[in-house]
Amino acid sequence: MPSNFSHLPYQPTKLPRELTKYYISATEEELDEMLKSLELKNLDELFSHLPKEVMFDQAPEICDELDYEHLITHLESIAAKNKVKTSFIGDGLKNYRVPEIVPFVSDIRGLTTAYTPYQPERSQGTLATLWMYSSTLSMLTGFEAINASLYDRASGIYEAINTSIRLKRGTDTVLILESNYPGDIEVVRTHAKETKVKIETIAVDPKTGITDISALKEKASSISNLAGIVFPQVNNLGNLEDVHGISALCKDLGIKSIAVFDPMLLATGGLVPPSEYHADIIVGEGQHLAIGPNFGGPGLGIFGIRYNEKNKLDIRSTPGRYIGKARDADGNACLSMVLSTREQHIRRDKATSNICSNQSFLATLVGAGILNRGEKGMSESCLAGREMALKAAKALTNFADVNLAFNTPFFNEFTLELPVNTTDLISKAAAAGIHLGIDVSARVEGSRNLILISFFDIHTDHDLDKLISFFAENFSTGDSEANIPSIPENLLRKDPVGLPDFSLDELKTFYTKLGKQNVSPDDSIYPLGSCTMKYNPYINDYAAGLSGFTDIHPQAPEADAQGCLEIIYETQEIFKNLTGLAGVTTQPVAGAQGELVGIKMFQAYHKDRGENRDVILIPRTAHGTNPATATMAGFETKTVDGKKVGIITVEANDH
Repeated sequence: MPSNFSHLPYQPTKLPRELTKYYISATEEELDEMLKSLELKNLDELFSHLPKEVMFDQAPEICDELDYEHLITHLESIAAKNKVKTSFIGDGLKNYRVPEIVPFVSDIRGLTTAYTPYQPERSQGTLATLWMYSSTLSMLTGFEAINASLYDRASGIYEAINTSIRLKRGTDTVLILESNYPGDIEVVRTHAKETKVKIETIAVDPKTGITDISALKEKASSISNLAGIVFPQVNNLGNLEDVHGISALCKDLGIKSIAVFDPMLLATGGLVPPSEYHADIIVGEGQHLAIGPNFGGPGLGIFGIRYNEKNKLDIRSTPGRYIGKARDADGNACLSMVLSTREQHIRRDKATSNICSNQSFLATLVGAGILNRGEKGMSESCLAGREMALKAAKALTNFADVNLAFNTPFFNEFTLELPVNTTDLISKAAAAGIHLGIDVSARVEGSRNLILISFFDIHTDHDLDKLISFFAENFSTGDSEANIPSIPENLLRKDPVGLPDFSLDELKTFYTKLGKQNVSPDDSIYPLGSCTMKYNPYINDYAAGLSGFTDIHPQAPEADAQGCLEIIYETQEIFKNLTGLAGVTTQPVAGAQGELVGIKMFQAYHKDRGENRDVILIPRTAHGTNPATATMAGFETKTVDGKKVGIITVEANDH
């Protein structure tokens, strides 16, 4: 093998497709044989039936083609442009150690290349990994039903809002605490525009840094048609909200409580699980349980609802995929997706969501990661951030005029009030090799200089010393140490989670067997046509795992994320040239989400022109996400029938 391949975790020369042009494994002789069987002379004749006006008259101008060796070097050089520094950024996306099992499972091709599990007979391996994910999250949260299909926390919150409105008939409004992550609120507002869903908000109390229960009660009581309240357990200032008080208020008002949580903090020794403060619906982000920040993706939206003897119906109003036990035709125990009759591929415009193929492989990794950590490891990761935060809070408040912004309990993140401009201090820290935190001054009424600093199991004593030294260079020593508020007992977990403990070798053997229970394109012909059925080049997995890409936080300064921004920009420009469109966004993480972005743009365009257009024509042959997306965006759909082969005619549209 060439020496410049020696550092790769795989051997491309031993892989039949990896070094072939365009990853096409067929030889010239095999192609000639296929053409002969089709009675064609060449490949061009395959497309001879297409009108010339729909074909490119020349090859589009895109980037130069690189050979395999230069491609590796090129990708490594781009990753190196990202400046990964000692980081205390958390906020919208936490940053924990990647479990040892994750890279191993990520290389099991039977799991990474297999199709989304609509066909359980071909997908028992994937279904088992998702069952493990759901089961471990159930243990952490106390919720019986956890799905495995949402994009991220933000879209999960909107799905929960829709669920609450479906469950409480005659309502159309949900109240969101402004102490939720601002990015999540922005996504929810965008989703809700031009739909029947109404969003109300309530500001955080500037004195306590949490939501005042009395003010919340007054606000909620004044809203007619209220379906529920969305509240975080740990808010965007790092403070612990009164989850018991908020949930009890929801019960008193007869509305749904939607709790936003961090699953890592529910480990033994951590925070009280949502089942114990009687939340109705839970939403969270799961990315950090398995992988690094990765400049913001892929995400894993956690969504859960109660399913027990007292409540077996609410689950029918929820989106997504739940994995359940079943029997095959021979009576053998197996797994399958349950409630799929509610999904877009069957219900179309009447589906509970437009969710389709997505980040469910990340759910596979999260399940494996939790099992790898086990009861002890999850607790250690959870408490490591807490212990480091306590040390930091005591040390940093020793500097003159640097104070805890609120006398309110926190867990592993806290907000400091500074005697200098926050943005300037963050810039100074970046120059010193530190990503200091997030400027949260605008999240609270007033004109205070505030910074949110976060701690996780990745942080070492050396990192803390570096942070303290930076403060020592910029602030004089004070004469007092802050009194750190203790966490009330009712906000802490009382009982152990009880997660099982397995050795790394046991898990490797187990997940390897699961990979063999799937049918994937790597192993055999898989004739099902799908947007996901492609060869996944090994080099893509290698590049995606480069630390320059995996370890950079999406809220890091732009100057330190130039590698990621270059990838996004170049991809954008390539697709602009291919499509001829004036602009391209890479933000959507799945086809169905891309549809939603496009339809919301149509909506905004017509609104800007002062036109109220609320009907979309959709072919009967269209993918199920099309009508489901249109409905989710607030449109009425009209089905258009086509010819026998599904082609839509102008006459059909006119009709």
